[in-house]
Amino acid sequence: MKKFLCAFFAAVAAVCFLSGCKKQVDYLSFVSEKRSNIYLYSNDGFEIKIYVSERENPYSVDGIKGEVSDFCEIFVKLPTNYDEVNVSVAGIDGQMNYKSVENCYYLSTGASITGESVAVTLAYDGKSAEYTAVSVLYDGVISCEEAIKCAVEHDGELFASLTQRDVFLAEIMVRLLYDDGCYYYVGVCDREKRITAYLVDGERGTVIATKQIG
Repeated sequence: MKKFLCAFFAAVAAVCFLSGCKKQVDYLSFVSEKRSNIYLYSNDGFEIKIYVSERENPYSVDGIKGEVSDFCEIFVKLPTNYDEVNVSVAGIDGQMNYKSVENCYYLSTGASITGESVAVTLAYDGKSAEYTAVSVLYDGVISCEEAIKCAVEHDGELFASLTQRDVFLAEIMVRLLYDDGCYYYVGVCDREKRITAYLVDGERGTVIATKQIG
């Protein structure tokens, strides 16, 4: 029995040696941006969109992950434009900036929002009104982490080529998208700032499109 155990452990050691005993790389630890939820409201010309994320600060798409913190973006479109629009939602309060290119009001903050819906109060032109923005997530939608794993399984060769000694020489951005259903953008940016982007079906967990940028 002792000889058998010695032979067994020797065989295991040989396998580890031949394979390099490589530790599985945790690609999730190289995520520099993660948009995990979107809240929407739309009616009678009023549109509210809220992106709930975590991302590096300062934000820089350079292939290197920085320190990550909560990040929330609020977009508002009104039937008429006003000189001043203020928003209040889940403890977030502030005056919104007008973005002429998108024709909307915008506010970003280092905070987070949770729940299936959220009350949004808009104040403008001496009056205020409350709206309910609802999360686009529904049963069956995969998580940001699962979307990244889908990209890794789909293009393992790329991920392996960017991995050296258990270090991933790139950063990963994953963003929840919504267009009559949930999707994920998964972007891999290497140190040369080249981006490989994947579009992942949020229900089936499959990559449905790939694009090279840069």
